[in-house]
Amino acid sequence: MTGKLTLALLSDFHCSAAQQAIACVLDALTEAHLPRVAPIKVGYLASAHEPERDYYRQTQVAYAALGAELCCYTDLQQDYSASALQALCQCDAIHLAGGDTFAFLAAIQQRGAMECLQAFAAKGAAMIGLSAGAMLMTPNITSASLCGDHNQVQLDNLSALGLLPYQFVPHVDFSQHGVDISVAAAQLIASQELAQYPLILCADSDALVYREQQLIGFGQPLLFDGVALMALT
Repeated sequence: MTGKLTLALLSDFHCSAAQQAIACVLDALTEAHLPRVAPIKVGYLASAHEPERDYYRQTQVAYAALGAELCCYTDLQQDYSASALQALCQCDAIHLAGGDTFAFLAAIQQRGAMECLQAFAAKGAAMIGLSAGAMLMTPNITSASLCGDHNQVQLDNLSALGLLPYQFVPHVDFSQHGVDISVAAAQLIASQELAQYPLILCADSDALVYREQQLIGFGQPLLFDGVALMALT
């Protein structure tokens, strides 16, 4: 992927670290498109059907406070249309919502949306992933099991968007300084895969940005390569 790609990986949308990470992404978009008159447009890709769109509206308010316009609600389930997906990919950035990671990836695969989202990223655009949405930006969603998700949809292909060479685990409990989660990760994921795609561990008070092929941590996220835990600052 191009070095111009900017990603935010969030565990909890409303924490201070997440707001800093989103602001970092929006600032990068503004710098890339100066002079800018209209607000940055962020498209919303739902992880599941939102009949009342309550969470979408709450997220709209939060983006408006940051000077961006969350628009273009896109549903891969009941309200899906190919034109809506195309409109989503015309936005300045895409917000990948939280939810069931396995079901979200299954819906993307079933709708043939993977190539569209990868093409969007390849243009050097921006994506903001919340929990499941953040895991979808990584090479695969094997790590979803570490935060309590279960493959109830019997998904066979766990390959995701592959936008950055890391795996991601949100909602981490660091009460044991990351030891418990790193042991669980080592049991679930092969050592050679952890060496190739180290695991980013984020509590709900943490977030990070991937920009110009570098990680920028907000809060106190940790990186686990199968051997050692390292701070991301």
